[in-house]
Amino acid sequence: MLGFFSKLIFLLFLVAGSFIAYLSTNQIETETVLESNERIYSIKNAEFFGADQKGSLTYKVFSKKARSENTNNQIILDQVSLLYYSDDLNSWKISSDKGALYDNSNILVLTGNVLIRNNATLGPSIIETEYLEINPNKMTIATNKQVKITLNNNTIEAFGINATLEDNQIKFRTSNTSTSME
Repeated sequence: MLGFFSKLIFLLFLVAGSFIAYLSTNQIETETVLESNERIYSIKNAEFFGADQKGSLTYKVFSKKARSENTNNQIILDQVSLLYYSDDLNSWKISSDKGALYDNSNILVLTGNVLIRNNATLGPSIIETEYLEINPNKMTIATNKQVKITLNNNTIEAFGINATLEDNQIKFRTSNTSTSME
């Protein structure tokens, strides 16, 4: 009789161990399925348009490749360019290697070889940096990284810039006054 109970206990132990092993394997498979459900959406030659309050197109953000993941609220951009639809008073062209658009934000973050060019006949301007935050609606730019600004063949190098791009001019902003350079 003692042999019968020991065999029964051993059999119950094996059944319990098998059940625990089954549950843990099933849990790992469930976690794998959840991780594989995270989707990455990718678009080649993506265009994002901005409009003013009247509904007129004001700018276009073009990217060779744009992708978005479920895990965050941003669109990651490769080979980015920003062009404004406006008259001859505003001919700014902005480009960079990479960029990001964030959900519920008007900010476009550009990184890697950021170049802002204005080919105005009266005063061509070039701004170069490695990082830039831009509000395309208000045409404001800001960075705390090294910046190289070329105005009429004169070069200024600084750390950081806070300015507005208007009427083919760079309007620098400080905490005290606004300074304009043409």
